Amino acid sequence: MRVFIQIGHGIIGAAVISSLCIFQAGSFGEARHTISIIGAIAILIASLYLLRSRWIRWGNRQLWLKYHQRLASLGLCLVLFHSAFHPLVWHSWLTFILALSNLGTGIAVSLTARKTRQILLKFHLILAPILLISIVFHGQAKLDHDDFFPLTDVHDVPCAKCHTSDPLLFHVDTTPQNQLDTSNMIPEDLHWWFIQHDVKMSATAIISIKEIGKTWKIDDKENHRSYIAKKKSDQLALFADTPYRSYTCITCHEHNTPEIISAHELHGVTDSYRCLVCHQTELNGIRYGRQRTNWDYDPNW
Repeated sequence: MRVFIQIGHGIIGAAVISSLCIFQAGSFGEARHTISIIGAIAILIASLYLLRSRWIRWGNRQLWLKYHQRLASLGLCLVLFHSAFHPLVWHSWLTFILALSNLGTGIAVSLTARKTRQILLKFHLILAPILLISIVFHGQAKLDHDDFFPLTDVHDVPCAKCHTSDPLLFHVDTTPQNQLDTSNMIPEDLHWWFIQHDVKMSATAIISIKEIGKTWKIDDKENHRSYIAKKKSDQLALFADTPYRSYTCITCHEHNTPEIISAHELHGVTDSYRCLVCHQTELNGIRYGRQRTNWDYDPNW
């Protein structure tokens, strides 16, 4: 019973810390990185109990164990909270599974005895350092962004700033709905629209219907991606398989001035949030995006 009380303290602490981080950052997406860092630090401190149990004799062992259980459950719950909502890539799932396994083996160690306890304890001791390494690896892997757009200087921002929760890619005015209902592969005109919006798409992508005339799924097996097409009034809205396949610049850059709005409307551009599809910019001497038009565009020129 005592172990569940200590774990309960950790869970409550994780909920409080997460709430404060989200409140300060403004959204869960912007607070996720901070939450995982605090969780990793708590797990690292909790791991100091290994020193007390193996090599040093300073302090009461039960007191060390109590704070080990509190800090470990705090850190593991923070890591789980960080990973549970969007474990989109394999190293996200690895971190999530390792954190869950650490929590499970830790509880099991406290509830078992003798040989079973010794076996579980060995697994628990092995999983803890692997989890910390996976957290570091996960953080490094998801920050590898230079091939598309380097996150340097003012662009060193949380992912949620640009990758919004709504993974909308673009709209199509001329909706090929009949072709989507009857064809097994993506229609040529819709494939062309994907290419125009800088979305990598195979011409052999397969169409599967979820609801005739309303929703279609596009499976691009060649590129290992999926997309959803939905009927929106007289348009077709195309959504990415994850929020990280789409992006927007307008959460940071002013985009609602009459000059900018009229410039896009003049050319029939309705999906103006993916700025790099049409505009090119230079960072650290490397150009990104397409040079379809200049940033400083005068519609009256």
